Amino acid sequence: MKPNEQFQLLELWERARSGEISEEEQSRLNTLIRDDAEARTLIAKSALMDAEFRHADESFFAEPSSANMRLTTPGRSWYWHGVTAAAAAIVAAGAVWLMNDTPNPVATLAKARSCKWGNSALPTMEGALLTPGTLELLEGMATLKFESGAEVTLEAPVSMEVVSKMECRVKKGTVVAEVPPQAKGFTIHTPETKIVDWGTRFGVSAGEDGKCLVHVIEGLVEVQREGETKSRELHAGQRADYGNFLATAVNPDGNREDQPESGRWLPDAIRDLGDGWQAVTTAFGEGMDSWIQSNPTIKVSGHESYLRVKHSTHDTKLDRKAYLAFDLSRFRGKQITDAEFVIHVEPSELGFASLVPDATFSVYALTDEAQDLWNEETLKWSAAPAHDESEEHRTKAISAQSRRLGQFMVPQGTTRGAFTVKSHELLEVLHADTNGLVTLILCRETDETARNGLAHAFASKENTRNSPPTLRLKVQ
Repeated sequence: MKPNEQFQLLELWERARSGEISEEEQSRLNTLIRDDAEARTLIAKSALMDAEFRHADESFFAEPSSANMRLTTPGRSWYWHGVTAAAAAIVAAGAVWLMNDTPNPVATLAKARSCKWGNSALPTMEGALLTPGTLELLEGMATLKFESGAEVTLEAPVSMEVVSKMECRVKKGTVVAEVPPQAKGFTIHTPETKIVDWGTRFGVSAGEDGKCLVHVIEGLVEVQREGETKSRELHAGQRADYGNFLATAVNPDGNREDQPESGRWLPDAIRDLGDGWQAVTTAFGEGMDSWIQSNPTIKVSGHESYLRVKHSTHDTKLDRKAYLAFDLSRFRGKQITDAEFVIHVEPSELGFASLVPDATFSVYALTDEAQDLWNEETLKWSAAPAHDESEEHRTKAISAQSRRLGQFMVPQGTTRGAFTVKSHELLEVLHADTNGLVTLILCRETDETARNGLAHAFASKENTRNSPPTLRLKVQ
């Protein structure tokens, strides 16, 4: 061992003896004692020295006497061997005490994809063994495999407590659980709900305020709500929505007048970014943004804080496209030499990210300018620019009325970030514009792997947390 490693080991040993050692340090010390013979020898010597100092008396430091001199005889080697053996026993006893005091792992962090962790009390490295404790995932997706065989996927943002090999607690956020037959009875708690699984696949979304959505993908679960005397059984395709969780997730900014704080300031002018670049958003001038859904019973007002985009062959009523209009009247007579389109993805709270792989989105520009005068409030699946209700146009725009500008990919589980399309086609569309209004259409090409996959959400001009859809233009 290197000198600095020896020093760190002795420091850990001293902290263990004084009772000031943390759980993580305790685990590290246990591993060293168990696996490293050199570490055990060093601690044994430390224990020996400590024992000598503790049992020394004044005569030890006195002038040598016949009694003292007898310690230097060959018989003294037996003394040393005895103390060394005692020290080794002390080390062994200490190791046993430390290892017995450390909780056994109940789960493994099997996968961690694009993860950004918050205030977590457990290790967050992929492959880490997890004892009971809390994990907070701010971005990305992570899968925990419990010792019982159950797998729970965390979809950011989420805070979850690992309780035991058969139990966890979702404080807030969304998880998807897959429970094999040997783990029947695996239980997920939320602030006011208990979900017991009987061999199935299901998703749970929970709020700290007690709101909770349970959706069964396959199999059977039993749901017990606080304050209710009877539990409920949910089968595949069924869900329980406590506290109107789903409606709140659809439009969290719906009752803006009731909010104690006003929304984020939105620019009412084109922003100068420097070096000839300027930015215009859907919040400027005659700009608009909204989305359409294939389910005719869903009313979209155009004032939602998100733009929902989805493709599903598992439920044809859940397809969605987004429409974005940019007012470019200020750029008439100016030469645009470069351009890019930017949009921000946000946590959706609708559907499960585990059921959608890396998702590809295509961006189209409306070339039929007669259709640029669409309205946010009247836009719908049966009446939208460059769109009809045919199967072909669920994931794309009508080619005779639009032009494909490019695509971007949102990795599975990504809930934050900006995505950009920059292409020659975009520049040509801007050069061809004659009415000062450009409409872009956003479609998701990627299907979900099972029903109730994620409906991706992008910030609209009503969003109070992020920038609205933006065109960045470089003007000569």
